[in-house]
Amino acid sequence: MPVLMENENSDVAEEVDSVRRRASQRHRCLLEVWKRPGRTAAEVAVAAGLKRHVPSRRLPDLRRGRFVRNGPKRPCAVTGNPGMTWFPCVEND
Repeated sequence: MPVLMENENSDVAEEVDSVRRRASQRHRCLLEVWKRPGRTAAEVAVAAGLKRHVPSRRLPDLRRGRFVRNGPKRPCAVTGNPGMTWFPCVEND
């Protein structure tokens, strides 16, 4: 059985924490999209209590997994700029 050096154990633990954090962030974003479809990433961030950049990274991950899809752009209530909207995917999407 291979023996891990102390810093390798630390690296593995950090990677596991990072994977868990990203999964938790994806879950929170998905819940917000399901609760109120048509929000922008910035609006999802505010509703989920996340930093603004988090949904901008996690929603595309969810789109690749076909959990969410994009809707039309509209002015964002948070930034005032045009923003892509997000909707949950259903079986026929």
